[in-house]
Amino acid sequence: NGKVLLQNSPSLPAAYAAYANVIKSCVNEKISFIFHGWTESCYTEWVPQLIERLTFHRGGCIVCVDYSSWSKKSYIELLQKFDPISEILYEEVLQLIQNGFNPSKIFMFGFSYGGQIASKIGRMLKPQYNIKKIDICDMAGPGFDFISYLNHSEAAENIQCYYTSLDKGSHFHSCHQNIRLGQCGYTQPAILSQPYFSSHGLCPRIYINAFDYPFYAFQKSPKWCDRGKTIKNLPNGFTVGYREGGYNDMIGDIFVPTSMNYPYNLSKREMILYEKYLEGT
Repeated sequence: NGKVLLQNSPSLPAAYAAYANVIKSCVNEKISFIFHGWTESCYTEWVPQLIERLTFHRGGCIVCVDYSSWSKKSYIELLQKFDPISEILYEEVLQLIQNGFNPSKIFMFGFSYGGQIASKIGRMLKPQYNIKKIDICDMAGPGFDFISYLNHSEAAENIQCYYTSLDKGSHFHSCHQNIRLGQCGYTQPAILSQPYFSSHGLCPRIYINAFDYPFYAFQKSPKWCDRGKTIKNLPNGFTVGYREGGYNDMIGDIFVPTSMNYPYNLSKREMILYEKYLEGT
């Protein structure tokens, strides 16, 4: 379980040739693909942390696709490579399915630019194949919003998107569950307490922390956030984070406050007090 099949290569075709023999052993297992963001690679610190969590909670095989030879260049250059990168990866996933991999055992995680790649692969496989689940952290907005296809809910049986920034993340909330972290999904309080991560960069760190710490959702959407598609009647004490299933009856926005300090969640007591404060304002 938790086989890490691919972590780095300057060439996607060469990388796939290198792991072709190993991946045959995964045909009857769950398989997870991880797609990183701009300036990142499979050695960016959140990637091995996510691999460790997925290995424990999901098992199966894990593939980190490394396109850092392109992602280390300017964002404009990376945008220009979006279609060829997506095409190469789509063809690979399609070949896996044609060679016996079950789409209902295929999972994806993408951060920022990688989120756009995961969504496009899933949509390219439709209508013939429908993969199980995609989780996306602060899907890239610049270069995609108002230009590319926007209905990401078509990419998988369930696609769950986390939003943390207004400047780098997408402005479109079109996933099955749109989890809007911090201040309406636009900014995170933790940018004030540490110099390392922007609201955008905090997204995969919060996602990983949610494996180990509860991130409680508001029972009602905050008055200061737009509330066009809020999911109503969430269970008391509902938390967001990794789940393999159980979300299919939930469609819309989920608002989750975050805190200033690591691990960036609010305790149950803090959440109760916060909601009482909101009710009185």
